[in-house]
This record gives sequence, C-alpha cells and structure tokens, in this order.
Amino acid sequence: MPALPPVAIASNVSYFNSSMTPQVAAHMGHDAVLDLVIEAEARRAHNLKLAESGATGDGLTEFVGVINDDIAAGKFVLKVYSFNSATLNLFLPKFSSQASRLVGLTLSGTATLITRDQAGHVLSQTTSPYSKSWSVGAVAPDGHLLIDQDYTDLRLAP
Repeated sequence: MPALPPVAIASNVSYFNSSMTPQVAAHMGHDAVLDLVIEAEARRAHNLKLAESGATGDGLTEFVGVINDDIAAGKFVLKVYSFNSATLNLFLPKFSSQASRLVGLTLSGTATLITRDQAGHVLSQTTSPYSKSWSVGAVAPDGHLLIDQDYTDLRLAP
C-alpha cells in the first residue's frame, strides 16, 4: 500500500462530530487507501467483482465505469497512487434533503496510469495530480470501511 501521511482533521469537523478522533481519522485514511489499491487491482485485472470489495455507491459506479471503458478499449491499466496529504473535511451537502453537513476524506497526491495492450506492451505512462474527496463509512463484509460517495464537487462547510 502507498504511504499515507497522518490524516489531519479540519477544526470544524471536530466541532461538528466529536467522535472524529485522530484514531478514527487514521482508520478512515487507511481503509480509503486500501480501497483505492483494491480499485487499482480490479481495474488492472478487469475484475468487476473485486471492485465491489473496495467501494459502494458513487465510488463503485466510478470504479466499474473505468473498468468497463478499459475492457471496451481492449487495454489494461495499472493505477499507482502516491499521497502527500490526507484531511478529514466538513462539506455542505448538494441537496437540502441530505444531512446538514457531511464528513469526507480528501486525499491529494499523484496517480500514475500505466496502460498496456492485450499483449502486455506498455502503450503509455502518465502521472497527474490526484485530489479527491470521498465519504468513507460503509462497512464491507470483512469489516473494513468502503469508499462510498464522491464529495469532490461539494463545497467545504464554513
């Protein structure tokens, strides 16, 4: 698994939810990175069932979408992450019918995509910035937390 720096907790998160301790934040960070590693392996192997063990909801929809795109294009993609920051943030919900505030984990760093053809030849390798915010709270059958909803397009709460 890629190294993850200590997960910072925005001050408004602790005010909103006092159970968000450094231990809880570290657990959420660890499991989110584990889920991204599962997603990367599922993508490399074109394994839709494996993707289900790393995400649910929006996260699973996104992961399955790229796997299906890769299958349709006849390519295999390995995604390698490197993280330089992780923060629990408080977000405003998209719709008024949701909770008043949402706690999400923002991971920032880089993602390297190595694309291979069906014979295993490298077609391309690109590294780009990675910054996404996820809810990490659904529980997998094995007990680890799953990436759930994508909060990347939500506004931070004041």
